[in-house]
Amino acid sequence: MAEAQMDTPPAPPIAPLAQRVSRYILDQALAGGYENGRHMTEADLASRLGISRTPVRAALRFLHERALLAHMPNRGYTLVADREALGRARREMPEDEEKTLYYRLLRDRLAGKLPTRVNELELAQAYDAPRPLLRTVLTTLLQDGVLRGRHYQRWEFTETLDSVESERESYRFRLIVECAALREPGFRIDHERLLACRERQQSLLAQAARYNWMDFFEANAQFHELLASFSGNRFVLDTVQQQNRLRRMSDLSDYPLVNVDLLHKSCREHLEILDAVEDGDLARAAEGMRLHLSRASDLLERRVMGVLGD
Repeated sequence: MAEAQMDTPPAPPIAPLAQRVSRYILDQALAGGYENGRHMTEADLASRLGISRTPVRAALRFLHERALLAHMPNRGYTLVADREALGRARREMPEDEEKTLYYRLLRDRLAGKLPTRVNELELAQAYDAPRPLLRTVLTTLLQDGVLRGRHYQRWEFTETLDSVESERESYRFRLIVECAALREPGFRIDHERLLACRERQQSLLAQAARYNWMDFFEANAQFHELLASFSGNRFVLDTVQQQNRLRRMSDLSDYPLVNVDLLHKSCREHLEILDAVEDGDLARAAEGMRLHLSRASDLLERRVMGVLGD
């Protein structure tokens, strides 16, 4: 007589930081940054994420227990799951409370629901958020240049692209900086990072239904910061990172309104620029960047006219 099949009891929850590492590994794998058979070690992940090995060890063990990673003693872990299993595991992961609150505050600020100056206690009450969680999110916003501290428990939002004219100026500025970055004499390619960026863009094209508008924003920011980092000019990279921070609120509010075909077009333009960079044709890459940013600027004008989603 066959034995009755019993459901596997759920594993005990892991600490929030280990959950974050687990989400990072799954997101990288689903975005094409980690291919099947990818070898992973505690030391490499801890270095990449800037954290200790303890949460990384817990995350790798967590994913191993779910048959997503294979483990070999003294050799680390290897990714063995297919995309379906990875996607299922990612959907079952609890969402990052910090990230959810972070973007909620951004959207509410852009929508005018939050004033320039905010009180920490009032925010905790309005968003029903535990004070430690809120303080962590506010600190992250501070580090990202979105907030600045004024007095104890009082915070102030920094200047953002909160007007059409400021967005226009931003695009004109980026046309100057990002095109010139591709002609910097110290421009050097990191082929591994370029490949990961390419695969992430291709994944967005092939699996659009699996991703939300947040994924498009983060992949777009990664692309522009990657090329800025290749320039070898720290001031160029700082500038592009700052522009991404300033654009965060306006872009995140726009993406749900944009026809997905336009987002796909943006991904294809990214891939064409990456092709030119990899071929060593930086003049072609700079021209591609000029056209790409000009078309993105045109989307702003379409939004002003109320035809963004057409």
